[in-house]
Amino acid sequence: MTHDPQKNRRTRGRVTRRILALLTVLALASGTFIPAALAASYTRIGGSGSSWAGNAVNQWVTDIRSQGSTVDYNPSGSSTGRKEFANGLVDFAVSEIPYKGDTADPQDTVFPGFKYSMLPIAAGGTSFMYNLPVNGKRFSELKLTQDALARIFTGKVTRWNDPAIAKTNPGVNLPNQQIRVVVRSEGSGATAQFTLWMKRQFPSYYAELCGKTGGCPNGGATSYFPGQGIANFSAQNGSSGVTTYTANTPYTINYDEYSYALGANFPVAQVGNAAGFFTIPTDTAVAVALTKAKINMDASSPNYLSQDLSAVYTHNDPRVYALSAYTYMLVPAQTRGSFDNSKGAALGNFASYSLCEGQQTMGALGYSPLPMNLVMSAMQQVKKIPGLDSDTGKRLDSTINAAQSSSGNPCNNPTFKPGQDVNNNQLVYTAPFPSGCDAACQAPWRGKNVGYNAGPGAKPGQVAGGSEGPAAAQGPAAAQGPGASGAVPQGNSPAATTKRPTAANKPSVSCNRATGQCTDAKGNVLAAEQAQQYLNDAPEASGPGAKAVPLVLAGNTGWGTSQNLLVVAALFLLLLVLTPPLAARYIRSGRRGKGTDS
Repeated sequence: MTHDPQKNRRTRGRVTRRILALLTVLALASGTFIPAALAASYTRIGGSGSSWAGNAVNQWVTDIRSQGSTVDYNPSGSSTGRKEFANGLVDFAVSEIPYKGDTADPQDTVFPGFKYSMLPIAAGGTSFMYNLPVNGKRFSELKLTQDALARIFTGKVTRWNDPAIAKTNPGVNLPNQQIRVVVRSEGSGATAQFTLWMKRQFPSYYAELCGKTGGCPNGGATSYFPGQGIANFSAQNGSSGVTTYTANTPYTINYDEYSYALGANFPVAQVGNAAGFFTIPTDTAVAVALTKAKINMDASSPNYLSQDLSAVYTHNDPRVYALSAYTYMLVPAQTRGSFDNSKGAALGNFASYSLCEGQQTMGALGYSPLPMNLVMSAMQQVKKIPGLDSDTGKRLDSTINAAQSSSGNPCNNPTFKPGQDVNNNQLVYTAPFPSGCDAACQAPWRGKNVGYNAGPGAKPGQVAGGSEGPAAAQGPAAAQGPGASGAVPQGNSPAATTKRPTAANKPSVSCNRATGQCTDAKGNVLAAEQAQQYLNDAPEASGPGAKAVPLVLAGNTGWGTSQNLLVVAALFLLLLVLTPPLAARYIRSGRRGKGTDS
């Protein structure tokens, strides 16, 4: 049998052209369907700072990789982050406290010699994870007044069966064991916020602690916990360090952001609030508390958008978690050193994502999303970053304009509903009341939303602080000061007892397991506690560790990034299927041609 070499060459040419055509189609599809944000390649940037906010920031770092951006973040502690940022060693920092002012750390000695901006990036609650065996089992219903907490963390209460603990946990066989108090060893924003709370709420306890240890410069709040020399105190490094130590060591209690206890599947203390109810730092409890945060709205101040939490500690809404706060990103407002326009473009993109899409997962992670008015204020700060690219600038403007006009919610931020004022946090409207808070207790607060921040979009004449709620506490009186008798626990749950929806009474709700977010038929985002009831019923993907990820996020319609990626994946699959037989045919044809020519 003979073969025509010319015909073989023609065959090989056709095969080659087909393969090249497929590759061309794939390349065109990649460029056509993948949005510019995904196709863009940003300069690698790095930051350091708060481990309190570490789980949130690292979630955004993971998310942003799909947009062609690499961000490194070291949760080394707020003090280290502030110092490295000031020295130009990192491109951004994350901290709960500013460089200057009455809430700053007096031990800070290095300050930025360049223009910079502070912008809030998330909210959360400092929780008290504990490891307490009772009758051979892990106890998970511990209730503590703020007074008892202050006594524990100043060394005044040292045993688990102390009357200060027993009175709010009646009927519990608390062990006669020493309390092992776990604190942060490095400078941290969590410590700064916690010691500030003690200084303002329990000044005599804090002064005694400072006098005993000598660890409080000028008697002020500090990023370095003043626990030196106290026998039952143990210092561990970072949020992960205190969490791991507590999880592995019986009779311990620590302080840190709720996200860490949630991730470790350990309980946190239910803390008594000013209304006498015991709560944990859910996204809604934090949102309600922070309606009383006073935000610095002086745009000329270096502490613009910083927080004063004095009124948060004493807010008497029964749903409040008192130790709630915002965390901040520090970003350059000018080029300096190695921070050039290309890094500015990358940082602007990262900060923009964190403030927008990044807020969707905060509740599920153990934080609370930023209210939309603060998102808008923070976005204006992002626009000061040098080198901000036009695409990021357009996204920022589009989001601000949509929220300001109340025409849309491009970020799907669960705190905001189109048609509503940006100063109204939807999580406050939907926040459940604690067990034991009856109709009379709920009446002064139900449907109320106390404003606090006159950011972009605020109505003329609004000022920070907002209106006051009812002056009288609506629950059992909470004794929070030194020597007070304490509050009586109300019920067994830190949140309202809500009946699980049945087929007969369940409204139409759609849930996204990937974000932990649920929306009702009207597009309202449900609070995390309410959403959990529906998430338990949402269909799961099969296989170990599988997650059901919707193709379009709630609130989005039309062709999206997920569909684009599916098209590209399908084309890759087509190439994988067609290339081997075509290549084999090409090779066989070549071999036959060579055999004929020889």
